[in-house]
Amino acid sequence: MKNIEVFSIATARICATALEQHPVVARFNAEESARHLPGLDPSNREAMAQAVLACGATFEWLLDEGYVRSTACVKESLNGVAFVHVALRYRLTEKGLAILGAHASSSDEAKTIGERLIAAVKLGGAERIKESVKLMIGAGAGTHAARPALQAAG
Repeated sequence: MKNIEVFSIATARICATALEQHPVVARFNAEESARHLPGLDPSNREAMAQAVLACGATFEWLLDEGYVRSTACVKESLNGVAFVHVALRYRLTEKGLAILGAHASSSDEAKTIGERLIAAVKLGGAERIKESVKLMIGAGAGTHAARPALQAAG
């Protein structure tokens, strides 16, 4: 399974769980997330290690991009690449909640992005999950605050 496919599935599961439990904190475990990937054989140690790394890196990306917040992360390293292995407590940020509560502008459906994401996780199907995550990230792309331009010293 390609990393981008793992990213979509892990993102959907992480955000759907956080939304369903909001404002109560959720827990994340990269190994547990990897076990939910379709077609992954947990007895294949190499494939499992790569999936754990990709799931942990996905959680870290969601932290870095401001979708979720966590106060208790345990990091590990695989082949020199650090990743979040366990987050004992995480929840959606204001940004994450706003994005998941928004309606997709390209869709005339009544469901919010979060409702679509939760449904995609429950119903399964890589394409459905990928489309829901694409909507979420697309909605979040315009939420970064503009950074001031550096001025030359004169």
